[in-house]
Amino acid sequence: MIVRHLRQRLLPAALSAAFSIAAVGLTVAAAQAQDQAQMPAPAQNEALAKRVDAQMEQLLGKYPIPGASIAIAYKGEFVYQRGYGLAVIETNTPATPATRFRIASIAKPVTAVAILKLFEDELPQALDRKVFGPDGLLPDSAYPEFANPRDTRVLNVTLRDLLQHTGGWGATDYDPQYDLVDIARTMNVKAPASARDVIAFMLKQRSLDVPPGTEVHYSNFGYNILGRIIEYKTGKPYEQAVQDLVFKPAGVTDAVIGADKRAQRVANESAYYDDQRWPAVPDQDGSGATGPESYFGFHLATMDAHGGWVASAADLVRFVDAAQGTAKSPALLKPQTVALMKQRNAAMPDNNNGLGWVVTRMDGVTILSHSGALTTGSYGYLQAREDGWSWAVLFNRLPIPYPPEKAMADLQAFQTAVQRGLMAAIVNKTDPAVGK
Repeated sequence: MIVRHLRQRLLPAALSAAFSIAAVGLTVAAAQAQDQAQMPAPAQNEALAKRVDAQMEQLLGKYPIPGASIAIAYKGEFVYQRGYGLAVIETNTPATPATRFRIASIAKPVTAVAILKLFEDELPQALDRKVFGPDGLLPDSAYPEFANPRDTRVLNVTLRDLLQHTGGWGATDYDPQYDLVDIARTMNVKAPASARDVIAFMLKQRSLDVPPGTEVHYSNFGYNILGRIIEYKTGKPYEQAVQDLVFKPAGVTDAVIGADKRAQRVANESAYYDDQRWPAVPDQDGSGATGPESYFGFHLATMDAHGGWVASAADLVRFVDAAQGTAKSPALLKPQTVALMKQRNAAMPDNNNGLGWVVTRMDGVTILSHSGALTTGSYGYLQAREDGWSWAVLFNRLPIPYPPEKAMADLQAFQTAVQRGLMAAIVNKTDPAVGK
């Protein structure tokens, strides 16, 4: 999901002209080599590779994106992985299957699966538990700064509301997750404000936009709260808890909460490329320094549960296959929990959110998916289909054009080309929406 405060940038035309698609095979790590050895039906995989490569070349030829990586599995086994273009332009470092990218809001299904795992023995009743108040999932005794909220309707927010974006926040353009300097100043703490500081600010200084459980409004803030529930219930920091609950059992060893600055990138992490024609933004640390939004506009530690992770495309496929029980590793969740995860809110027919996932149905096939973007340096998409296909693609730029008025139409066209164009190539079925 795209962040509220879009800052539209477009990579220079010269980069597009000089851009070349350089594919790197599965020779970067033993894990990739093992996955390749398990690939069934070589002739079918070759045809799949040609279709996917053609679509990726079309995407990266049309949009000025330096690099990307894709991973595809069928019934829990990898059938194709490839990197395209450059992960780091300045050092001519190619994108490979092992390249890690910021996954932005694809963190939300990760957080949701951790929540479902934590509360699995209490489901479905736990979904209706209140979050705040003396007996809430974040009780006043442990979080006194959350007690006595300005808007008492907050006391009616449930776990389900947070998972399905019906908590009552998000109906305006204000997103506290990107207002960390002002929040720190208001709360008299050092910038950037922490995830816990943001919650205290929202409960004490602001009212809900709408009553809980009545309307759907995409909310990064709601997933911040879910991250703190994970911390309270496990007694561990969010990152460690999710690695223990979700990633390690799924065979994912490289996913970490990212760092803010380019020089702090982890091993094999891509660089991110904003359009230099757009003005610099203030640093979230309150120092007064300015720079490109990818490295000055976000504090990933505060964004941890809704958009802070760095991972590879293959990591995401391993995660979703384990979450829905199609991986070769043990299933993360019980079948009844997976079924619950896929349920949309029957009282809100226009709400396509399951528990952490966008749940849709096409040609009789149920699809779980989620996109993620951080303006304008990264974009990613993860999809799992009940017919056995699962795949993820990650880019080191979100190609939002200038001027801002054109951004949403062009963004929609880009997302259609990525999501439906690649899906059509993978399942080998023409999608009439692609190219419209």
